[in-house]
Amino acid sequence: MSQRAQTLTICHTSDWHLGHELNGHAREAEHDLFLQWLLDRLEAEAVDVLLVTGDVYDVANPPVSAMRRLFRFLNLATTRLSGLQVVVIGGNHDSAARIDLPAALLGEGRVHFIGALPRKNGSPDFESLLLPLFGPSGDIGAWLAAVPFCRPGDLGSHDLPSLYDAVAEAGKAQAGDLPMILTGHLHVAGGEVSELSERRIVIGGEEAQAATLFDARAAYVALGHLHRPQAVAAETTVRYAGSPFPLSSAERDYRHSVVIVKVQGSEVPCQVELLPIPRPVDFLAVGPAPLNTALAAIEALQLDAELSAASWPFIEIAIEIDGPEPDLQSRILAAIEPLPVRLVRIATIRPQDAGSSCDPLVGAELADLDPDTVFAALFNREYGGDGPPDDLARAFATLLIETQAAEEPA
Repeated sequence: MSQRAQTLTICHTSDWHLGHELNGHAREAEHDLFLQWLLDRLEAEAVDVLLVTGDVYDVANPPVSAMRRLFRFLNLATTRLSGLQVVVIGGNHDSAARIDLPAALLGEGRVHFIGALPRKNGSPDFESLLLPLFGPSGDIGAWLAAVPFCRPGDLGSHDLPSLYDAVAEAGKAQAGDLPMILTGHLHVAGGEVSELSERRIVIGGEEAQAATLFDARAAYVALGHLHRPQAVAAETTVRYAGSPFPLSSAERDYRHSVVIVKVQGSEVPCQVELLPIPRPVDFLAVGPAPLNTALAAIEALQLDAELSAASWPFIEIAIEIDGPEPDLQSRILAAIEPLPVRLVRIATIRPQDAGSSCDPLVGAELADLDPDTVFAALFNREYGGDGPPDDLARAFATLLIETQAAEEPA
């Protein structure tokens, strides 16, 4: 193929979490609305490449309905847009083997799955990460270095900065004068985390600054993992696409979107436009307030009784308490039972006192705790101080990632 420069349109999206449930409530109807909207936007924007940067599934062993939903969408998209390329990389929620499997079935074609960092003779195989991206004329408009989520054992002798440096060198050698696009699924220092729905992922025991990972050799860096759409400071354009809709109550104020990237020859920076995603279901919040005040607020909610159950808004209720409230939950459940809402959680907020102000475990809901917080709090209880030393924190982070990887299906 010729490598003459041309305009290439990429749609960057991420963190679909197909199969996700929120407090037992299925999100299938929301995913269907998002995927239909995305299909329409791909056509309207004349997109050449759809790039999904990880966590396409919510769990390593997703339900069959989630896999069916993904492949039905891919079939519709590639049928409706005859020239569309699709690239899906693995995330920390995904099983690398499950993401890689369709690649073996599909072979060379328009849909590419990269679940794990490919290896050759025991070392990362950078050339296998490189994919040509074709523009509307059928010529190559850019090259993609499709780096998936990297587990500790994937790096070999590299750390993240040296890995991405080697990937960038291989990419530019292949791309020549054409632009190079990089991907990643990781937490770059400075990115804003949603504490209720994102696992903290630390490779090599530490977060890396974007400036040490991504230099100006890349025309655009497409990241996944963080659910809030955001740019990250670096020498080139680095963006998290974010999730398509809130995956926890902490994300209800996010303005979810996909990224349309226009790559025009060697022009840097690329043109970037955010397309806001319509919110499929409302997220409501009551409180923090005393119990009687919260119950009055629940009673005053203006709700649409005509909505189907799959479209009922989610609701989080936060109650301020200063002593025992034995009937708190039963009174709240009784208040919302006749209403067309879906309860996310009931949070209780206690006054800070000397015993709890420094202990994040006191009064916390189990579902809200992450392993790093628990480990640090237990270390402080046992040994005092401001948390575990850096070497111990790195060892725990590595052990946590390896444990999560071991739980994936083979």
